[in-house]
Amino acid sequence: MKLVELRTIFEHELHSMYDVDEVRQHFAALCNLYFKYSSVEVVLRLQETILEVDSNRFINDLKRLKKNVPIQYIIGKTDFAGIQLNVNHKVLIPRPETEELVHWILTTFTNNESLQVLDICTGSGCIALALKKARPNWCISAWDIDEDALVVAQQNANDNKLLVNFYQQDVFSKNLPKNTWDIIVSNPPYVPEALKKTTQPHVIEHEPLHAIFVPDENPLYFYECISQYAIRQLTQQGNLFFEGHAPFMDSVKNILQHKGFSDIVLRNDFRANSRFIHACKP
Repeated sequence: MKLVELRTIFEHELHSMYDVDEVRQHFAALCNLYFKYSSVEVVLRLQETILEVDSNRFINDLKRLKKNVPIQYIIGKTDFAGIQLNVNHKVLIPRPETEELVHWILTTFTNNESLQVLDICTGSGCIALALKKARPNWCISAWDIDEDALVVAQQNANDNKLLVNFYQQDVFSKNLPKNTWDIIVSNPPYVPEALKKTTQPHVIEHEPLHAIFVPDENPLYFYECISQYAIRQLTQQGNLFFEGHAPFMDSVKNILQHKGFSDIVLRNDFRANSRFIHACKP
């Protein structure tokens, strides 16, 4: 079978789930996984004949795609803010919006400063590791309640040769560490459970729902708790960054104002949705 014939099978079988460009991106990602081809090389090698054992691997992956398994889980890796991360069904796949949050932090503070940074609800470790990669002088710690997620995060740190201090920590504990921090950042669960019915199948069926959804009756409880910890444990003029659900960001701003934060700034993501917030401890 020629590579172009295999790609045509992908396009035919997945046409009801993805547009052609997405199918070709997925196909190119698999070509990179199995043959180390770049996207350009895939196009140049379309007339090449591939071995049956290789075509069988592609067909098995096609079956998984048809079952809504995200391509990142099939490959086992994803790129985020200049680093490559291992991902599996134990961790949420990092989103492009979160890269914007990392960029905001990096453009606000330089590597010349030796800062103590805490990432809460770290998941795959994407935020903490991207910050450490770009700012090696920073001392970065990261919390998550999920032991399985922390295993993935630590493997990502090892693979990228980055030192981040990962801890299993329930942010709702009454005995949180008394460390002081210059920056606290969090991308906590924030999607109301009522939206499950409209969430894409590949998310509902395969990603860890506890890392996405919050109870409808109290959707802001992560922000309440983290803000309360931050106003106590941030240094003077310390900084708090959040990612959140667009319809709730004004409410998050109100929480921060009520807790005593100042210089509160809301920022949109690349889709023009209110997504991020930055506040300072006076």
